[in-house]
Amino acid sequence: MPPQRIHRAQRVRGVGPFDMSQRKVKGAGWHRRGWRNLGCMWINVKEGSYGAVHGMDVNENLTLARFVNDVASGQRSGEYYPHNPGWTWDLFFRRKSLLAMLEEFREEGRAEDEDRVRDFFDGGETVIFKVYDDEGRESVFTTGWGYHGR
Repeated sequence: MPPQRIHRAQRVRGVGPFDMSQRKVKGAGWHRRGWRNLGCMWINVKEGSYGAVHGMDVNENLTLARFVNDVASGQRSGEYYPHNPGWTWDLFFRRKSLLAMLEEFREEGRAEDEDRVRDFFDGGETVIFKVYDDEGRESVFTTGWGYHGR
């Protein structure tokens, strides 16, 4: 006896094309914890210990590695990105280096797709983009004056 009705496969709710979230949630308020607009949350990016704070909308289904790459590419166009040879940068969240965390995950053998932004962030948080000179000291950019040691 044939089945009476065959259901078509349904998409998982909250996942749109290209594995991007589409959900809308109103958390504590716009650009605050828990807020989602079409699956995007707001994350502040602070430039160094004393720098300006900019923000960006980040889809909650992005991988952590892609998020770090997006923040770095956003900083490349600005003045704060290290243009001097031998200088490096790092991205911190809650006093932990996200670059070191990604390296640790690679050493453990975890797949890059396992670590999503939604697993670490809930929106409204701040990550800190720091620049280090060739001697490993943090350098702070001041407009018109260039870099100085902290």
